[in-house]
Amino acid sequence: MLSFFKKIGRNFFTFSKAEQYGIVVLIFLILVMTAIYFTLPYVFKEKPLDDPRFREEVALFISKQQEIKDSIRIERIQSSGMLSEELAARKIHPFPFDPNKLPREQWRKLGLTERQIDIIKNYEAKGGRFRVKEDLKKLYGISEAEYKILEPYIIIKLPFERKPLEIITSTRKFPYRNTELNAADSATLVKNLRMPSWMAARVIKYRKKLGGFYDKAQLLEVYGMKKKYYEPIKRFLYVDTSRIEKICVNQIRFKKLIKHPYLNYELTKKIFEEKKKQGGRFDNIEKVLNIVGSEALRKKLSHYLYICPPDAEDN
Repeated sequence: MLSFFKKIGRNFFTFSKAEQYGIVVLIFLILVMTAIYFTLPYVFKEKPLDDPRFREEVALFISKQQEIKDSIRIERIQSSGMLSEELAARKIHPFPFDPNKLPREQWRKLGLTERQIDIIKNYEAKGGRFRVKEDLKKLYGISEAEYKILEPYIIIKLPFERKPLEIITSTRKFPYRNTELNAADSATLVKNLRMPSWMAARVIKYRKKLGGFYDKAQLLEVYGMKKKYYEPIKRFLYVDTSRIEKICVNQIRFKKLIKHPYLNYELTKKIFEEKKKQGGRFDNIEKVLNIVGSEALRKKLSHYLYICPPDAEDN
């Protein structure tokens, strides 16, 4: 062994100075790497695979990655207009809005994707206008499920006042003028519709309890309103739903909500009990409407109940 190292030593000095220097550096690097290899496990200890905290971190990482994948997948489905009712309930966060020239940021808050917003803005750029709620439904990329959630919150302001019309009975003219039910006072109802003053007062009182009319046929719900009077005037009635005073179910108090004509004690109690189960607030109006048994009543209440943004609830 000794003779072996002596031989190596003699051969080493046969190399040039540069070669000798290179060999020394190489040996040094080999020694350093060997030292690092044997000491590294003691400096950075690996987490055992059976460590509960390690398993929890891995599970959390996998969960986050899956959420990202699901989010991308759902956004693609939503942009194609094929969103299901279940997914629409998760993605859409409605509040009262007028779709005409609504800023992009507001569309985002409603829950629409950038692709859907681009379609809407292209429609407006070409001179398109939302004249009725159903116009939003006709756009490519808006699914039936999304429209169903948004529809009660769509408020389209009328761009013009309809011209007065007249009907002729026998040889006399009775000027029934077009009347917007949510803005008219009792004097206007009497003048435009020849409504008795006592009936006009009842209409105004009932409108105040409701928060406004969403359909002219609601006049038949006013005590004393007969069909024989309603039928001749109905063609002259229209409603501006933007004037409806909606109720934020996360903000309203029990005693005030129970006064709404479409709610009673039992139903109001169920709403507040469910809100308590939801942690004190609803995050989706569908959860409120699901408490209502009757489909007809669900449709009525959808025009008056909504989920206001959390910052508005504190005001």
